[in-house]
Amino acid sequence: MKMHPLCKVVCLGLGLALSVSALGQDSCEKLQQLQLTDTSISSVKNVAAGPFSLPPGSPAPTVDLPAFCRVQAEIKPTADSRIKIEVWMPASGWNGKFEQIGNGGLAGSINQFVLAAVLKQGFAAAATDDGHEGAPTDGSWAIGHPEKVKDFGFRAVHETSDKAKKIITAYYQKAPRYSYFNGCSEGGREAMMEAQRYPEDFNGILAGATAHYWTQLMAAFAWNAQALNKPENFLSEAKRRTVENAAITACGGQDGVGDKFVKDPPREFLGPP
Repeated sequence: MKMHPLCKVVCLGLGLALSVSALGQDSCEKLQQLQLTDTSISSVKNVAAGPFSLPPGSPAPTVDLPAFCRVQAEIKPTADSRIKIEVWMPASGWNGKFEQIGNGGLAGSINQFVLAAVLKQGFAAAATDDGHEGAPTDGSWAIGHPEKVKDFGFRAVHETSDKAKKIITAYYQKAPRYSYFNGCSEGGREAMMEAQRYPEDFNGILAGATAHYWTQLMAAFAWNAQALNKPENFLSEAKRRTVENAAITACGGQDGVGDKFVKDPPREFLGPP
């Protein structure tokens, strides 16, 4: 029996689709055998499209994601280093670009919520814990561990960039066309450090609210914490109301509406643009 030409086209298309799907899954699983300097790949998973559970403390318990290949690895450039990274790669619809995200506070974890947001935009995404685990306000890991301080200071982000791009290239069989770093606060400091030490790592760097000049910054945090924990430094309710009323009287009528809001504070102090 001869097969109708239309059937041949449809069957060929279905077979091609199935082979591409199988190839993507196979490509992800093969990453377990990928050999990278100072690196061990601890987990490789094909994650199906749908709800993805986020760690406790995330802005949401779950997030809906497209299917992706998730790689978890550890990088040990020194005997006292243990840099954890994650690389998330869309199973389909990759935009050909790589975005690495920064940390907050003193790092200590991988922000899967932001990884998810970047992945949903079509990017291959990566992040690191900066070489230690802990709360973003905990610095005890640094005591007696100068190599971990270096990992946190600059090495972890650079190593993540290098290894993530190699993982992405192995998965897609081609390198990202463009690579970007995006970070705020501690991530902003990481961004500035990358630009200074490793300008070839990324094609573009977005550095927001950079937490640099750490000695002055930490001293200011300590001063603020001490000042705000002294009862005598708080305004009484009566004084607070007096200040509020004075501000509203002086600035509340900018738009001709009598309410309790100052709409454009810089205008009051700096004048019209």
